[in-house]
Amino acid sequence: MDAHRTSNIERPTLNVEEGRPTFRVQRRFAFTLIELLVVIAIIAILAGMLLPAIARSKAKAQRIQCVNNERQIGIGYQLYTEDNRESYPVHGDWATYGGNIKGTVTTHNRLNETNRPLNNYLQSVELFRCPADRGDSYWPTAKTAYEGWGNSYLGMWSVDWFRTKHVTGDSQAARGSKEATPIKSGEVALGASTKILQGDWPWHGSRHDTERRWRKQNDWHQDRGKTIFNMLFGDGHVENYLFPKGYENWLLAPPPDLNFKWW
Repeated sequence: MDAHRTSNIERPTLNVEEGRPTFRVQRRFAFTLIELLVVIAIIAILAGMLLPAIARSKAKAQRIQCVNNERQIGIGYQLYTEDNRESYPVHGDWATYGGNIKGTVTTHNRLNETNRPLNNYLQSVELFRCPADRGDSYWPTAKTAYEGWGNSYLGMWSVDWFRTKHVTGDSQAARGSKEATPIKSGEVALGASTKILQGDWPWHGSRHDTERRWRKQNDWHQDRGKTIFNMLFGDGHVENYLFPKGYENWLLAPPPDLNFKWW
């Protein structure tokens, strides 16, 4: 018996020699249920192979866009220091050196500042939005850091944590104090290629603490299964940075060291 179901249909065709219509039997083949299931299975396998590749391509594109954002912000820092006696910005809280002033979270955004200093040197506040932004598990009050604080990036503001000398100063601290005094471009130049200016919001090691633990929400960018951060350095380059295990314990000590991997 034929493996395919067939149906016999008579269709008129013209017999050229005799000049009259004759009828020939044409067979039309139909798929069996098993054949349909095989086709569906093949499509599912192909989709399973393609979807991870598509996801990796999307993640790579987001990382590239994030790198480009930070490079532009690096130019903004440089322009700012040129206009402000080589000093980096002074502002009232962690995120408010640049970005959207309409952040929805008041924690670390309590002053409702409307003048974020770097905004005047950049074409759009959207440069402060990372396309891979998933928010911050340390402060899980907003879907994304940009939505919550108007900024997907976090610098070191007024304090020296995780072996990183602070870049920007606290406008609310006592004038002349260490907390109020931002770094100067001349000091950055001493080790510009290793001086961290900012990075993806969750780069602070406090996201690893035993109380909150590291959560997948902080995995904005990955490389071969490891979480990396796009970090902007003093010479303007942006690096997909993998911090060493244990740096989460360096909150207050050791102090920043110009001869270390970063400072």
